[in-house]
Amino acid sequence: MASPQQPFGTVVSSIGVNLRKYPSTDSAVTGTLHHGAQIGLKSKVRAQVIDGNGIWYLLRDKPVWVAARHVENTGQVPLSKDVEPAQPEG
Repeated sequence: MASPQQPFGTVVSSIGVNLRKYPSTDSAVTGTLHHGAQIGLKSKVRAQVIDGNGIWYLLRDKPVWVAARHVENTGQVPLSKDVEPAQPEG
């Protein structure tokens, strides 16, 4: 399977990572990704700190957030001031 176009991330947490509506563990879980999953990253914000890391990534293909603590990124992920879920492109 080919890697997504950059920037993208690979889930490095052994137990996977939750997808959330907003960049916070208080936000609703909308799904999960397993260890090793590769995801396209649209942007990042500074939000709730998880194990010393306060960056959260917005996925490119879904309006959901993942904690950067559990994702290793490849490529430059642009910083955004917008923490609202993105609207799906289409």
